[in-house]
Amino acid sequence: MTEKKKILLIDDDPDFVEAVRVIIASGGYDVRVAYDGAEGLEAVAQEKPDLIILDVMMPVMNGHEACAKLKANPETAKIPIILLTAVADRVTTSTYTHRDMLESEAEDYMPKPVEPAELLGLVQQWLK
Repeated sequence: MTEKKKILLIDDDPDFVEAVRVIIASGGYDVRVAYDGAEGLEAVAQEKPDLIILDVMMPVMNGHEACAKLKANPETAKIPIILLTAVADRVTTSTYTHRDMLESEAEDYMPKPVEPAELLGLVQQWLK
């Protein structure tokens, strides 16, 4: 039996984390969780995930900062990162923009709220 792929979900909203954790676990993945960017960086070092799902708007360290640090580190640079964000709905009230998403070194991004099938499809695509 092959070992389950490990996914690290980093988001500061506990309800959203639980919903997304259930969606991803239903695809047969081992899901680990962190609740802000700094905690996420520690979890990446400990867990060595195969893929990271990273929220953008978080306290302590936002997703763009965490992504930049992960991509700058040779040990974590190759881990695919999917940014999840509600920025699409909040461009006028947020300091984040669509350009930030495109300029990020993340492999992909998906707007919140997520569609379960789309999220699982994106995860499968990046773990091939």
